[in-house]
Amino acid sequence: MRDLNGKLGKLLFPDVEEKKGRRIVVQIIAGLFIALLSVAGMLFYQHQEVKQQQKFQQIKGMEMISSEIPPAVPEGKETEPAKEKVPETENGNGMDDMEEIDTDTVTFSYDWDSLVEANGDVKGWLYLPDTPIDFPVVGTLDNDYYLTHDFWKQKKSTGCPFMDKDTGQWDFNRTIYAHNMGNSSSAMFSPLLDFKDRDYFLAHRKLYYTECYGDTAEYQVMAAVKYNASDTESWDFRTRNHKDMESYNLWMEGLEEHSLYYAEPDHAPTEVLTLSTCDRSEFEKDGRLVIVAGKCQQ
Repeated sequence: MRDLNGKLGKLLFPDVEEKKGRRIVVQIIAGLFIALLSVAGMLFYQHQEVKQQQKFQQIKGMEMISSEIPPAVPEGKETEPAKEKVPETENGNGMDDMEEIDTDTVTFSYDWDSLVEANGDVKGWLYLPDTPIDFPVVGTLDNDYYLTHDFWKQKKSTGCPFMDKDTGQWDFNRTIYAHNMGNSSSAMFSPLLDFKDRDYFLAHRKLYYTECYGDTAEYQVMAAVKYNASDTESWDFRTRNHKDMESYNLWMEGLEEHSLYYAEPDHAPTEVLTLSTCDRSEFEKDGRLVIVAGKCQQ
């Protein structure tokens, strides 16, 4: 092998002394071998992603049974902000005094029996049109478990989207976490990085969440936030509830102030869904990309 490296070195680098040429050849071969392993690993990883997505599609059951979903933004049009605050009421301005509950008529039907049989931790199903995000959401009392386990509770680096352990079904703000696996990946919440582009943000303002054995709700994306997880005092995206209208309005104002992009919702939401993933482009290990969407009214 040494003689072969020496001959290759002499052939490729005739003006370089034999020992040095041999060393260069060894470095090139090592580099090519590492590159080959990287490509093989990436292809294997992508194959695993595809297999997992196929398993999700197999287990979710029936397709949408309502009318066709309208486009998030009509072609050639941008959303027009309509500044609107939640109306105050006469008896205390509390969150319980809001006049109506936001609901949505879009309906998805999933095979919940099969999903619960596969994993009793399932909470619902998250779907973002025109993205690979179309999979179940789980939840336990341990926020760490599904960082390293998939939906079938197998050890896997991609993990599984999960609801924050302190989130209740009737909370104003429900937070879902999942990994960002990198720009080249479409696994888990990696596609959320596309929301850092303004045009993409404006064109993808609809998402859907279906409760386990429950209804489907349509949400309107309001904001994309580059968030520093070590700075929760100025504004905390995980705030679950508000004691009164003042705290509600302050949180909504903080959301707009911290946003990379913000679009006023059609209606002041009585519920929001928050999607959070890692993004080290600005705040390193404390960096998060947060997408906040308000529940649409009927």
